[in-house]
Amino acid sequence: MEKVSVLILTGYGINCDVETGWAFEAAGADRIERVHVNRVVNGEVNPDDFQIMVFPGGFSFGDHIASGRVLGLKIKKEMGEKLKKFILDGKLVIGICNGFQTLVKMGVLPGDEKEVFKKQVATLTHNDSAKYEDRWVRIKANPNNPSPFLEGIDIFDVAIRHGEGKFIAQQHDLRMIKDSNMIAFQYVDENGEITQHYPENPNGSELAIAGITNKKGNVLGMMPHPEVFINSTQHPEWTRMDKMPEALGLKLFSNAVKYVREKL
Repeated sequence: MEKVSVLILTGYGINCDVETGWAFEAAGADRIERVHVNRVVNGEVNPDDFQIMVFPGGFSFGDHIASGRVLGLKIKKEMGEKLKKFILDGKLVIGICNGFQTLVKMGVLPGDEKEVFKKQVATLTHNDSAKYEDRWVRIKANPNNPSPFLEGIDIFDVAIRHGEGKFIAQQHDLRMIKDSNMIAFQYVDENGEITQHYPENPNGSELAIAGITNKKGNVLGMMPHPEVFINSTQHPEWTRMDKMPEALGLKLFSNAVKYVREKL
């Protein structure tokens, strides 16, 4: 059985690396390494030794200029070829919150099937509320998206904590993302209906987008934080529910581990 090794990038203000590591540990990964970006850049750590790469949440470079922009430029310039090879090899990449912002601003999402990196065509900008949003929302997975991360996931509650989470792009790029089934998650209301209404849609994202993948589905970026829902008791209302909620955040990480064991 294939051993599952997870590379979690950290440094420069990333601060969700520990809890993301716990999520992969709970999901059954065999080896989890939290590694400063510079150790990959200088060759001390080789991404080829891993099957999953993580861009965690946080505030890289203090969110100066734009969230994820500076880190994205650094990674693209200094370890872009390593990341490109990792993705073209069919390995899994997930970017959460600041990690999603970084992948979008590098052009990895929505990306290019052959070159991986593409000119940036989308961004994540300031929430319509003009404030930092820190609470739980409900999101729905796209059943037509082929990503292994999404297997068996429909609607689940999950935490958000961001000030720049509004996904925007030009209309033709939005159509391409939608028509190619690259939307991974969308914000929904209490009835499970996709919504632009605040506060169910916490940032005003176009098409209520909470996350997207590349066309192949092996790169996922999302604004909500699934790593904070790996145990039922982490749900803010678990004591008032008739039965314990399923920790679907954990399922997302378990899906990744399962895919590596069975497919890579």
